[in-house]
Amino acid sequence: MSSETATHETRVPPDESPAECPYCQRPLESAELLTLHKGLDHWERLDDDERERFRETYAAESESLRSFRLKLLGLLVVLYFAFLFVYSYVTTDPISAGMVATARGPIVGAL
Repeated sequence: MSSETATHETRVPPDESPAECPYCQRPLESAELLTLHKGLDHWERLDDDERERFRETYAAESESLRSFRLKLLGLLVVLYFAFLFVYSYVTTDPISAGMVATARGPIVGAL
């Protein structure tokens, strides 16, 4: 299926109309997505102003994704240590709780 004949599902609030690509008539949900689409799929057709707008929008989107990923990583670290502390509190065997807390298993073959 070529991109010219493909149908695309777009979710737009009822009181707004979708942004449509002037090159391939693809409907997009926002002007930012339209700018990114044109820069990625129609780069050779863009003038200098549109290319600069794409670069700015791409940089803003990249920064937003980077921030989201860092927040998600922080959340995963907090969850990991929360489960670790709950496990060490619930465990009645102090040796196994110590091994989990230090993230080391028993030493095999040591003299």
